[in-house]
Amino acid sequence: MSSASWLCVCSMVCLVMSAQAPSSAKPQASIPGLAPIEARQTHAAVELVTIGEGMHRVYIFLPAQPSVIGKAPVVFFEHGWQGMNPKNYGALIDHLAREGNVVIYPVYQENNETAPQIVTAAAAEAERTALAELHRRGMEIDPQRAIYFGYSMGAAIALNLAVQADTERLPAAQALVLVAPGDAIHVAQGEKARSIWPNLKQLPATLPIAIVTGQDDFAIGLPSARKLAAGLCNVIMPDRRVLLILPADEHAGSKVSSGHGAVGSPDSRYDMEPTTPRAKLPKIIAGRMGYEPSVSLNQLDFFGFWRVLDAVIDSLAAAPSTSSRYVPPAEVFVTGTPAQTYLGTWADGTVYKPALVEDPCAAK
Repeated sequence: MSSASWLCVCSMVCLVMSAQAPSSAKPQASIPGLAPIEARQTHAAVELVTIGEGMHRVYIFLPAQPSVIGKAPVVFFEHGWQGMNPKNYGALIDHLAREGNVVIYPVYQENNETAPQIVTAAAAEAERTALAELHRRGMEIDPQRAIYFGYSMGAAIALNLAVQADTERLPAAQALVLVAPGDAIHVAQGEKARSIWPNLKQLPATLPIAIVTGQDDFAIGLPSARKLAAGLCNVIMPDRRVLLILPADEHAGSKVSSGHGAVGSPDSRYDMEPTTPRAKLPKIIAGRMGYEPSVSLNQLDFFGFWRVLDAVIDSLAAAPSTSSRYVPPAEVFVTGTPAQTYLGTWADGTVYKPALVEDPCAAK
């Protein structure tokens, strides 16, 4: 390999790796409008169940204090490349679990040398293990509310599992939320860079798919999101697919970036390296008021990524997406509504730039 090619590959891998780490820039002093989000967090703590070692490890985050009674929604959380430690997604995981969802987080890779072509199978195996453990504990997952969330490489895994759920003996995906989607070419070279995306035509036409990416994610998320959205034009029903693009903005000395790491929401309580012995990991993560200050946790999270995910989860409570009674959430899929494009305000009430909606199918 030429030195130029090697530098190109290294820079791309470093870009993906850096997306997993919180920035050292100064966080915002306050973000208005979070009360409705915090009101959803009706559980006072999160119970952690850890199974397996290395790339076969899986973390299960359960609503606690009180525990869930009856069937629980499940979010299969497919992290980005090198995101084996859930710390950088901790605030989102905490939010999801404390509002009543079971969150299953497979580690799925050993290190940066893991071949992308094996990670879907590794994730599926870990998720089966997690579901078996929940069954052993007498906890029932609601298949009507099975959501696959994927960030970067995790989006490719989520797509694969939506196609292969039956083969992999996993709950059928009732919705996909795909953030800054990536593929093998973004993290590997040579044969390992071969695409792991499935044949999109094998996706169910009724499957709601929300694709969300940052406007400044030029190298990975934005071009891949546009490619994916275009590939869904004749596959997914028009009212069940959307491409939302979240812009950067700045005001009164504060700045929010919308690059590949925009989905980051660090929380040090969720600092769990795959090499940490299970006996040293917490069993209960106590909830707290507010959020750990971080430049990576901002309007794009609360009113962008989190809002979309919450709305999709809520929409499945009445009926599965395969039912004629299912109604896709308007704040996600109805183009141009204020609820769809609103991204909150700055501390003084100034409105943040609205989200953009692109429809690559409109020109076809």
